[in-house]
Amino acid sequence: MIAWNTEIVKRLITGSIKNVQLFGDNIGQPEPPYVVVKPIASGDRKLFQIIVHSFIGSQDILEAYVLRELTDLFKEPLGAGDLRISVLSTGGWLGPYIDEGDNTLAMSRDFYIPITL
Repeated sequence: MIAWNTEIVKRLITGSIKNVQLFGDNIGQPEPPYVVVKPIASGDRKLFQIIVHSFIGSQDILEAYVLRELTDLFKEPLGAGDLRISVLSTGGWLGPYIDEGDNTLAMSRDFYIPITL
């Protein structure tokens, strides 16, 4: 069985932001820029909220990553052989906004993988 959470993190690490973690895997605050992958149950799909944190004042770089680079990173399906699955955008995104927890500029975008119940 493929751990899709891990596969998404691995794919994101190949992008321009190398500090990528799965929500709940790290207690401390990482140094920006960083990405958090938050899996969310959602009926017949597994939703992933990808939250990107950067330095305040880097809105253009943040938007380029969230709106363009994430699309490029998920152009190819995840997995190998017969166990390949596409990561699809929901079209939803939020931000930028100030994350008061670590005083970063943050933005998120939602993706999903279909699942069979």
